[in-house]
Amino acid sequence: MKQYVRDYENIAPIGSAVGFPAGDSASPKELIFLLLQDNSKPTEVLDVGFGAGSLGALIKSNPNTQHWEVDGVEGFEANCCNASLMDKKIYRNVWHGLAQEMPSEQLKRYQIICLLDVIEHLEIENAKYLLRHLLSCMNDEAFLFISTPLWFYPQDTQQQGDLEEHLIGVPASSMMALLPTHYAVNHPLVGGFVLAKRSLHYINFFQPTTDKSFSYEKGMKIAQAIGLRLDPGVAIVTRF
Repeated sequence: MKQYVRDYENIAPIGSAVGFPAGDSASPKELIFLLLQDNSKPTEVLDVGFGAGSLGALIKSNPNTQHWEVDGVEGFEANCCNASLMDKKIYRNVWHGLAQEMPSEQLKRYQIICLLDVIEHLEIENAKYLLRHLLSCMNDEAFLFISTPLWFYPQDTQQQGDLEEHLIGVPASSMMALLPTHYAVNHPLVGGFVLAKRSLHYINFFQPTTDKSFSYEKGMKIAQAIGLRLDPGVAIVTRF
């Protein structure tokens, strides 16, 4: 992987990549403030597929978490060359590459690993591998915060190499089978789920689909059938 930012300083030329920075998440990002018992402690966060940097900006704008150290890894190089974002010193370290390329010992250092609206851009086997890899490598006390549309949300490539096309849909039943510690759902049926190490024991129940007829209506019926709470903006703590 190529590193663009180290300790908040640019160490690679900015602006040389093809394309323009883009990418945001419709996920309930505020869940991140509910994961730790004490947000005042030093905390390291890895933002996988950080896009335009909205999660990092949210963390840094909160007085209770602005001291957190946020690193980012991004597959679309133009986002690593976002001079406007990097000038704000939101991300401590930035790499261009894939999360599965990061050494396992490095992944273990993070208290929170975020995968917001990323998994649906991967092919099924790659999605399964990435989820298993992150859960396997993270430390026993860490959390994996993952969000995804709970249906096959239609989205195509917007610019060359931007990785924006949606390749899979993830039923709500598939995410709840991983026994999340917290979850919340935003419109249009985009769920955020917090997974602990225990979710690794249920990883075989993560079953996305490539069926493009997996519509919003079908996704909603599945969510309702399993009793998923769909109150917008409400964070649910699940207990098992």
